[in-house]
Amino acid sequence: MDINTCLETTQDYRVIAYYSHYIPLLITLVVSLFVLYKSKFSLLSISFFIFTGSFCLWLLGDVFAWTANDYSFVSFVWAPLDYINVVFYILGAYFFVLIVKDGKDISLWEKLIALSLSLPALWITVSNQSITVFYQPACEAFNNDFLSQYKFCIEILVIAFILFYAFFKGRKVTGEKRNQIIIVSSALTLFFGVFSLTEYISSQTGVYEINLYSLFVLPIFLFAIIYSITTLEIFKIRLIGSQLLAYVLIVMVGSQFFFIEDTTNKTLTVITFILSLGFGILLIRSGQRETKARLKIEKLASELEQTNAQLKELDRQKDELLGMVSHQLATPVSSIKWYLEMMKDGDLGPLSKEQSEHVVAMHAIGETMSDLVSMILDVSRIQLGRMRIEKQDLDLNTFFHDLVATIEPKALEKKVELVKNIPQNMPVAQLDRRYTNMTIENLLSNALKYTPTGGKVTCDVKIENGEIFVTVSDTGMGIPASEQDKIFGRMFRASNARNAVDGNGFGLFVAKGAVEAQGGKIWFESTEGKGTTFHVQLPLKD
Repeated sequence: MDINTCLETTQDYRVIAYYSHYIPLLITLVVSLFVLYKSKFSLLSISFFIFTGSFCLWLLGDVFAWTANDYSFVSFVWAPLDYINVVFYILGAYFFVLIVKDGKDISLWEKLIALSLSLPALWITVSNQSITVFYQPACEAFNNDFLSQYKFCIEILVIAFILFYAFFKGRKVTGEKRNQIIIVSSALTLFFGVFSLTEYISSQTGVYEINLYSLFVLPIFLFAIIYSITTLEIFKIRLIGSQLLAYVLIVMVGSQFFFIEDTTNKTLTVITFILSLGFGILLIRSGQRETKARLKIEKLASELEQTNAQLKELDRQKDELLGMVSHQLATPVSSIKWYLEMMKDGDLGPLSKEQSEHVVAMHAIGETMSDLVSMILDVSRIQLGRMRIEKQDLDLNTFFHDLVATIEPKALEKKVELVKNIPQNMPVAQLDRRYTNMTIENLLSNALKYTPTGGKVTCDVKIENGEIFVTVSDTGMGIPASEQDKIFGRMFRASNARNAVDGNGFGLFVAKGAVEAQGGKIWFESTEGKGTTFHVQLPLKD
């Protein structure tokens, strides 16, 4: 045998070597370059490219060692393989750490520690000690024992680190992030584990052909990365997975053409390649359209979110402005009311009949203005979350006596029957006097307002299980069913009431806020044309 050729010793394994090396190499380059370009050279994609690039370098060296004819060239490419092996394991661990850290880099001293792990292998390689003997007749090199053992230790260390880091960090996250960690760590561990195991078995048995078959596990890792890119966006790439899968499919089918010698098989491969290319182009174009549509939707969603945020801020500013204006109006309106009341009572001198009538009318207008300003202030406080509840001892007997005394004249004036079912000897409650009075008075006033002459308004009061229940029902116009879910909204008025009765739409909004702020509930039932019943439930004690 010509000692300067390795052809005969590797003849039986050349085809499998081509398949197990060149196809994974091409797929790896396509995936890594695609990721690098699409992610705009992010740190994570750069680390992935360097990691896969170092492995591609190892693949080239290994396939040359299996298929080259010149033993001196085989020896040349064989020598650095163990060092490159150590490097791509360390780079794989670095890539995984960046995935877990969402692309954030590690510190300088951590990088120096990782780099230092490769230095012993580097020194042995550059000092020409990585191969101790090269047996020319068999075209086989014998590696440095220490380097082989050191490389195996690094491999085990990296696999253990990935598993430990994935377990430790995976417990602290949920959702897609945990899925990222599980999928990528599993794929890396499977790839590295099979690679190391077959290397170890081949070194112990001397059957080095086993290494050729271990490389078929690499596509599993790459497809896991493709899945992670598509579904989990580990590289923050907005793309449709069909694009990348189409590229990989074309590479896999097309690469077979270079390894097939039979004319029939070559013809079939060319036909398959052309079909794959056609379908691949369709997939890529479809993916591009879908990607553009998705980006447009995401842009619109982002703009909508920003617009909503701006509207909320404008709404908040409007509420603050309303509150400020109302607060500024409250004092002069109160002063006007006070002076009008003094004039009405004759404290500023006697008034003629005509003057007295005008003063009474102005005083009523002042009362209305004061109530409106107070209501706007309450709305503003509710909107801004600044409603202050001041609970105090409230004698319910006196409270309802005064309330009925206020409401009865209005019922008599409108000729509406007012039915009162209020128990005697009610306890003292811990409630906010102003807000409780405002709520029930508003419900009774509304009931009278929306009930036509000759109708009936009923007020029922019950004390049960440490709570007071107030029910106000009327035989008025009722609330349309389609609008009932909006009735407690700010400034909302039912469509059948807008033109029939004056109002501002603040009352029920404030009533709901006042009741709920005291730990109570308010709800209603209504039938359009037949009437409405409101229920208020409040705790007697704080």
